[in-house]
Amino acid sequence: MAVARDRLALASIALAAGSYGGAVSAAYYAMLNAARAALSEEDRYAKTHSGTWTLFRETFISTERFDGDLVTQAVRALELRIGADYDAERLERDQAEHAVAFAARFVAAIEALYPD
Repeated sequence: MAVARDRLALASIALAAGSYGGAVSAAYYAMLNAARAALSEEDRYAKTHSGTWTLFRETFISTERFDGDLVTQAVRALELRIGADYDAERLERDQAEHAVAFAARFVAAIEALYPD
C-alpha cells in the first residue's frame, strides 16, 4: 500500500503542475498497486494489469466486498493512461482531476478493507 500511496501523492503533484498525462498515469498506478496489495492480503497474485483486474473482480466485486464502480473507473484511467503514454494523446485538466479523485477513493476503499 505504501507504493499506492506514493503514486497517489505523485498524481496530485503532477495535477498541480499541469502534467495531466502524468497525473492520470500516476493515479492509475496508485489504483493498480492498491488492488495488488489487497489481492496479496488474500494470497492471490496476477502478473499482468488485465490479470490483476480480472482477479480483483473475482475476489472482491463478485463477493460484493468492493464497489464495482471504482474498478470501472480504474479501467477507464488505464485507457486514458495508455492514450497519453503510448499514443501521445493530450489529456485535459478535468480528465486528470477525475482520475486523481477516483484514485483517492479507490485507495481509501482498499485501506478500509485492510486497516492497519
